[in-house]
Amino acid sequence: MAEKTYIEAEKTLKKEVFKENAGGQKQVWENVNTKNTITEDSFIYIGPTLKTGLAENTILYGKRATIEEHLKDTLDKFPQVKHLLVTVKNLAASKEKVKKTGMLLNKYYNDILSLSRHKED
Repeated sequence: MAEKTYIEAEKTLKKEVFKENAGGQKQVWENVNTKNTITEDSFIYIGPTLKTGLAENTILYGKRATIEEHLKDTLDKFPQVKHLLVTVKNLAASKEKVKKTGMLLNKYYNDILSLSRHKED
């Protein structure tokens, strides 16, 4: 089903930036002009689920700058999110680093958890 979405997006001159949450639901964020294929600009958010609407393991398609622009509100509250948007190519290595104590990605993950708990109070 996701492959069909890629093919349909490839057929259009303007490509769509998709957000897919952990539940598999897709939302169209914006139309963008791009010469790259959608699969070249795929990122996954490997941080904790946030009340801003960004869920763990969310797949984001588009250029990093465009994605960060759409996540501006979240990035203003949680600047570490930027570091937990990883390319599909680096996903496995990054997931390991998030889990391992002492790694920078683990620190960013835990900082986001602390900030989100603090903001709830």
